[in-house]
Amino acid sequence: MGYMSLAVNQKFPMPNTELNPTLQRILDLQAGQSLTEFCQAVGLTYENMKKCLQRNGLPDTEALSKIAQYFHLDLQWLVSGRVPDSLLNHSIARRIAAFREWKGWSIEQMAARLSLPCHVLDLYEQGKCLFSSDLIEQLSAALGLPPSALLTDEELYQSPRLKVFQTTSTQKTPQIAGEDFVSVPLTESAIAAGQPIIPKDSIEDYVLLHIRAAGKRANLVASRVDGHSMEPMLHPGDIVVIDRDDKIIVKNKMFAIYHEGGLTAKYLERKNNLLILRPINPVAEIQIIDLNENPQPVVGKIIGAWKDF
Repeated sequence: MGYMSLAVNQKFPMPNTELNPTLQRILDLQAGQSLTEFCQAVGLTYENMKKCLQRNGLPDTEALSKIAQYFHLDLQWLVSGRVPDSLLNHSIARRIAAFREWKGWSIEQMAARLSLPCHVLDLYEQGKCLFSSDLIEQLSAALGLPPSALLTDEELYQSPRLKVFQTTSTQKTPQIAGEDFVSVPLTESAIAAGQPIIPKDSIEDYVLLHIRAAGKRANLVASRVDGHSMEPMLHPGDIVVIDRDDKIIVKNKMFAIYHEGGLTAKYLERKNNLLILRPINPVAEIQIIDLNENPQPVVGKIIGAWKDF
C-alpha cells in the first residue's frame, strides 16, 4: 500500500524523495480511506495532514498520539517502526490468534468487536506491533478472559480460589470448613520480604488459597503490590500470594521483588551479578538490581493473585 492509497480523491504533488517511513505506516493504517474520511475518523485536522503529505513531513506529536490511540497502537512502533523482539509480545500474539480461532471467529469478526480495521488486527496477530495495556484489556474483555490468560501460561488464581479473611481481635489463624483452602498470612511487604517467621502482630488479615494452587508449599505469604509496572495483569493494591521457598528464576514466570521499599511483581532475568526486572506495562521501564549491593531482593515466586472488583 503506497502514497496514493491515502490520496484517493485528494490531488497532492508526489514527493520527489522516498516517503517518510512514519508517514508510510500512517498511510498503511488508513487502508483505502480518503484523507477526509481518515481525518474525521481519527480526529485529525485535514489541513495539517494535507501539508504533511505535500511536504513528506511528520504529523505533530498530538496527531501521532491520536493515531496511536485510535488504532490501539504502541506510539514507539508508529514513530520508529521497530518490530518488537519481545518474546512476551510474540506470545501474546500467538495466544490471541489461538483464542480467536477457539471462539470460531474470523479475523473480521474479532476486529469488529474491537472496532479495529482487519489489517491492523492482523499486524498484531503476526507480532509486528507492540501491545498497549488498554488493547490487552479490550482483547481480554472481547474474549471473555482475564488479562492473565493472554499474558502468561501460568494461571493466577482469583476469587473464589483466593479469598481474603478478616481477622478477629485475637489474631488467630482462621478455622476453615472442609479442606478446600489453606490460610496464608497477609502482611506488609517489608515483613513478607524480611521475616523467616511471620510475627502474629504483623498479620493484617488472612488469604484463603485453594489447595490446588497451594499444593505442598509450606512457606507462603501474601502482600500487596506497589506500582503500575505489571498492568493490566496486576494493579497497585492487588494481593499476591508468594512461595518464599521458590526463588529459582524461570523464564516467563512472575516473581515478587522487594525493591526501593516496596513489593513489585516482575519477570526476571539474571546476567552475571545483575538482576533484570522486566515489566508487562509497555510504558514502564526495565529495572536492574546489582546483586553485589542487594544480594537477596527476590521474595519468591507468585502463585496466586486477588483483586477487589
